[in-house]
Amino acid sequence: MSTPASGRMSWAQALAGPLAGLTCLWQDLDGLHIEPAPASAPPASLLWGWRDGSYLARVRLDGDTAFVAVHHVDTAGTGGAAGSVVPWALGDRRIAAHHGRGPSADAGGLGAAYEQIVVDGIEGGAGPITFIRPSRALRPTGAAQPADGHGGL
Repeated sequence: MSTPASGRMSWAQALAGPLAGLTCLWQDLDGLHIEPAPASAPPASLLWGWRDGSYLARVRLDGDTAFVAVHHVDTAGTGGAAGSVVPWALGDRRIAAHHGRGPSADAGGLGAAYEQIVVDGIEGGAGPITFIRPSRALRPTGAAQPADGHGGL
C-alpha cells in the first residue's frame, strides 16, 4: 500500500512519503529547526517543508498523527497553481530562537528570506492553506525576486 501525498497519516508514513527529501521548518521548545524532518514527530503543531521551491508541504501535527497538505508550484510558467505569494516583513522576528542548527542563510536557513504561499484550497475542499519556502535561496535562476526586500525570518 502506498502512502498518500496529502491527508491524514502517521508520522512514519509522512516521513516515508510526502516529507522524504525535504528541508523542513518548525519551532519547538528547543528553538527553530531548519533541517530534514526528525525521526519522531516533533512537539510542534505545524511543520513546513520544501524541495527546489516548487514542491511544498504543510503538516499539522497531533501527536503521531500528521495532517499533510502538498502543493506543487508551477516554476516553469505553464499555468499551474502558484498561490498568492505573501512575503514576511524584513525584521518581523516572528521566529527568533535558533541554536545554530540547519543550513546557512544562503542555503535557506535562518536569515534567509522566506515567503508564504497561500493556496485557496486543495483536494477535498480544504483551504485556504499557507505553505512556506525560502524566497531567494532556492528560487530558479532568472525568477523574479521581491523588489521591496521583504521576506526575512
